[in-house]
Amino acid sequence: MIANARSALCAVLALAGLACAGAGHPPAEERPAMESIHTGDISKVDHVLLGIGDLQKGIDELESRTGVRAAFGGVHPGRGTQNALISLGEHHYLEILAPNPKEKGGEGVDQLRGLTVLTPFGWAARANDLPSIQRSLRGHGAQTGEIRPGARNRPDGTRLAWKTLEYKSPASPLLPFFIEWDHASAHPSATSPAGCRLTGLFPEDPNPAVLRDALRAADVGVEVREGRESRIHLSLACPKGNVDF
Repeated sequence: MIANARSALCAVLALAGLACAGAGHPPAEERPAMESIHTGDISKVDHVLLGIGDLQKGIDELESRTGVRAAFGGVHPGRGTQNALISLGEHHYLEILAPNPKEKGGEGVDQLRGLTVLTPFGWAARANDLPSIQRSLRGHGAQTGEIRPGARNRPDGTRLAWKTLEYKSPASPLLPFFIEWDHASAHPSATSPAGCRLTGLFPEDPNPAVLRDALRAADVGVEVREGRESRIHLSLACPKGNVDF
């Protein structure tokens, strides 16, 4: 995906309270169990994002690869997107994000429509006190946006509510956004189809030191590796075995 298209996709995801990364890279093939990624501290990973142009196609692909069928989560009104979810256990979940055909959306949603396979492009870190994280990041020289509320309705009519916080500088699609769930909302990991577990997540970037410092300031222990290009590696343990994206 060319740079301006990638930027547009990141912009529309930011409006939805999401972040993107690795949006031009197709998922890796499934690997043998011995190659499954078990690295870093993933305890603060709230959820991981996979983008695709057609939600039903994404649900089918995920089920084919993992053996777990994602459940429709809802739409993001005014943002042009919709999602489907599976639980990854231990307060982690996976979100498939796709265009909502009932809304036109912007240029970034057009780029989502161009994704033909599930593509990892972002993740969220769990937070219990966003103002404290904001102060810590700013105290370490990072710049953040403001804390923003978000919400959507589940298919059964129940309301999910949350607040998010994003990095502004350093600006990298590999960095997470932070999410604090409303105490009255059931976490999606507890209400989504189960069967898979999150076993590994690490960003890869030509300049890993900047990302490491930014994550350290927020006390997020996910490992950042050096690589020739910016992308995210995701590893799951599922009924069909270990699956890497």
